[in-house]
Amino acid sequence: MKLKFIFIAILLAIDQIFIRFKIGFISFDRLLEFIFFFILFKDFVFELKVNSFFRKWCRIIVCLAAIQLLFKLYLSIIGELEFQFVYTPLIKSFSFIVFSFLFLILAKEGVKYLNIIVLIHLFILVFAFLQHPLSPIADQMLEIKKLLYVSAESERIAQDLKREGTYITGGYGDRFRLAGPFANTINFSYFAFSSFALNLFLFIKYKRKQYLFLLIVLFIASILSQTRSLLLAESFLIFGYLFFAPFKKHFFYKIAIVLGALILSLSIYTAGDVLFKGGSSRITSISANGHSDSRPLLWITAFYAVASNPFGLTQANYQIAREEMFRIFGNPDILYLWPHNGAINIGFHYTFFGYIIFVFLVSLLLKNINNIENKKLVIFFKIALIGYVIHTSFHNNFILESDYTFLMILMLIPFSLNNEKSARDNVLKWKYLRSSSTTHLTTKES
Repeated sequence: MKLKFIFIAILLAIDQIFIRFKIGFISFDRLLEFIFFFILFKDFVFELKVNSFFRKWCRIIVCLAAIQLLFKLYLSIIGELEFQFVYTPLIKSFSFIVFSFLFLILAKEGVKYLNIIVLIHLFILVFAFLQHPLSPIADQMLEIKKLLYVSAESERIAQDLKREGTYITGGYGDRFRLAGPFANTINFSYFAFSSFALNLFLFIKYKRKQYLFLLIVLFIASILSQTRSLLLAESFLIFGYLFFAPFKKHFFYKIAIVLGALILSLSIYTAGDVLFKGGSSRITSISANGHSDSRPLLWITAFYAVASNPFGLTQANYQIAREEMFRIFGNPDILYLWPHNGAINIGFHYTFFGYIIFVFLVSLLLKNINNIENKKLVIFFKIALIGYVIHTSFHNNFILESDYTFLMILMLIPFSLNNEKSARDNVLKWKYLRSSSTTHLTTKES
């Protein structure tokens, strides 16, 4: 294995963990990704030439970045935004291209590098389990975690760490939400779903038991995270794939899946007596704290705010929309809570036109997924996309905004576009183009 690709695999696997260690506003791991990108810049150029999916993917990111630049620049000119928030989103957009490219090139180099990512994900899960109140070394693991965030300028992170410490000290396992080395449980849930999808893809493609083992471990960790949207998304991914994928004796599979889904649903609602002994676990309740979920009202408010300000939404305009919707619905959550819907948040970052570009992105994904020859992978990708939407419909993070890990799943689409033989031929062609370019440059220099 090549050392540079091992380093790249490590960097991609630990995304969002070492956010404390920065130069300016860029974390060390992101900066290293930029360095590897420029080292492999020739490969990036060739990828743009031979990979139409990746070329269109980069164009979409550039279009979104341009829209965001114009909107932020306008806000800066009228004095409503500091200039540093004009150029920092451009760097973030560039980082999406870098992350996508590095994972795609890693996949083309061989599954052995993807296995490094999977292995590091396993270490992350072990770290998370050892931090649970049931672990005899939970206190020590929390102290290690604090080293990752001790200088992070975030009151919310400090509150999350304090809460974890309280639950560990008090032994409140039924209330503790697994977060592992991540800043909070929500970040862990995004990592968990993408890792779950990655391992399922590898299991479908290579049929190795190690990936099945990771799927089981990830699902257990998801239960302990008490993130209902994550459990729903992962369950949908597994049952949806088994239900629709072309298997022998498919009819019997469908019967078993329906029965399994019913049993799982009943188990979740009775888990409080069996697992938590009447505790306050979030898994056993439909909504937090026994109150009705206000998220649908937050979604309506957010979309109304973006639609009312199609060329860009400021904080002041958003607050006006909130107050208008509060007068209609009367729910105080509308006045201070964020939308909690990743897809709707696109309008906050990229104006109303971002929704239009996002439709083109979905069209690009579905068109290329349908061209994959392996029908099981076609089903997998479609179910994975729906599962991701399910999970992100209850949280604020989303791809091309703040979530990087799911970019790995999207970059598996161009990697899977052909059958095994064609895929190998494409990789050989890709490597040949690289070597030919090197030879041409050497000859020219001579």
